[in-house]
Amino acid sequence: MTSFLVMPTSRRRQHWSKLLAIGVVSGWLGVVGLPATTGVQLPLAQQAAIAQSSISNEEINQYARAVLAIDRYRNAAYTQIKDILLTVEVDISAIDMSCTNTQNISEVPRSVRRDVREILTRYCNDSRQAVEDTGLTSRRFNQITDAHASDETVFERIQQELLRLQGAQ
Repeated sequence: MTSFLVMPTSRRRQHWSKLLAIGVVSGWLGVVGLPATTGVQLPLAQQAAIAQSSISNEEINQYARAVLAIDRYRNAAYTQIKDILLTVEVDISAIDMSCTNTQNISEVPRSVRRDVREILTRYCNDSRQAVEDTGLTSRRFNQITDAHASDETVFERIQQELLRLQGAQ
């Protein structure tokens, strides 16, 4: 297998984009997520089907822009939390923290819990704002995230938009 560092630039960009799309959207956003608005919820499969069939190109662009913005916040928060946890000799991978499951903050040692909570809260608020700044609601963002995970076409559309936006930077 070719090393990532010696891949041609275009192939490296595709590889990076795929890692970004998988890592950010499926991984962190799946774990961190953004709270959906309250109300009657359809079954997940039905929500995904509705979202898949009606995701416009504009929404794909908004979603990709939000993902890129959120990833900057995520990287900063992850680094800060990891550094704090290292001071108390705790590996960040041992603690499952997310915006939607704040129960896990109790797994963080008490001596650093407040700092971790503040960083996590800031990350969640910044992420929600990043989504809203693109013109999407948190609920619609989550619907597209569900569609991304279950529909290869939606996944490809998002990946292509991420590549396009990254190329424009």
